[in-house]
Amino acid sequence: MSKVKVTILFSTYNGAKTLPTMLDALCAATVPSEEWKIVAVDNNSNDNTTEILNSYKERLPLEVYFEPKQGKQHALTQGFRHLEGELVILTDDDVIPAPDWIEQFLALANEQPQFAIFGGLITPEWEEKPAPWLIKYGHLGILYALNDDLPEGPISAALISGPNSAFRRSILGPGYIVHDGLGPDATIAQFPMGEDTAFALRLETSGAKAFHSRRPRVRHIVRKGYVNEGWVLRRGERYGMGLVIIRPNLFDRKAKISGLPIGSVLRWLLMAPASFVVKRFPLSGLRFKLLWAQSVRQGILRQFLKQRSTTNNAIYSQVGAE
Repeated sequence: MSKVKVTILFSTYNGAKTLPTMLDALCAATVPSEEWKIVAVDNNSNDNTTEILNSYKERLPLEVYFEPKQGKQHALTQGFRHLEGELVILTDDDVIPAPDWIEQFLALANEQPQFAIFGGLITPEWEEKPAPWLIKYGHLGILYALNDDLPEGPISAALISGPNSAFRRSILGPGYIVHDGLGPDATIAQFPMGEDTAFALRLETSGAKAFHSRRPRVRHIVRKGYVNEGWVLRRGERYGMGLVIIRPNLFDRKAKISGLPIGSVLRWLLMAPASFVVKRFPLSGLRFKLLWAQSVRQGILRQFLKQRSTTNNAIYSQVGAE
């Protein structure tokens, strides 16, 4: 009989730069190796990710799988076929877990039997020091999944962050089920983000309750270049795209024209000239706030246009079939 209590599951695409740091940290885990295992899914990487993962098999209770279909959702659904134990920890390939990370999640699950979803503390591991304007005005939770300001106790599942989350296996279905097209996909330049939130919210809708603790700790590696304004604003657009999928209630009652929310369209149009001018100003908090809001609006409109196009294509296909 297996003694495994916990499965750590993550997908990786071209994760060679951060995987050794993550896996080295897991080598220091305080839980006996027979009581946990790692399921790592290589999502069709084209660097040496697979070789790095395989090189740790003698040091870690590690299983490596390959998912050729691009997209985090498909990779994690592959990983769901190999779960063991009562607790599943979902994470990313760019975290540095504390030695007692697994131990703390196990203790938390025992202490809070009425909860089935658990979140832990995420702090930054900066490869490049961020500018003061980004620390002060940036939405660090959205940008880097940081949650140092989140109090301990019951929370909405919407506040569960993918790099440091755990779930009782009893509440999980057969796969990592989220909205199609949501989340990282190397074949798409700008994808709607928020797949971790959508997954946790689906479980909460089914009756599971979430709890946050600062005890299970990871440091999230923020890669060099991820603190520049261009990357940050592209992230804002992805966030806006994801809002349309994850929180459709925000737009259900909005007046629309040609399927687009009129308010978002007008604000985007009004701010477009100002955004062009503001980009010529030096980096500052005010500049960032204006450009961030415009990026989010752009993401919202981009997703509505994408959905409209998909709907029209479906209608044309149906008409053609008839």
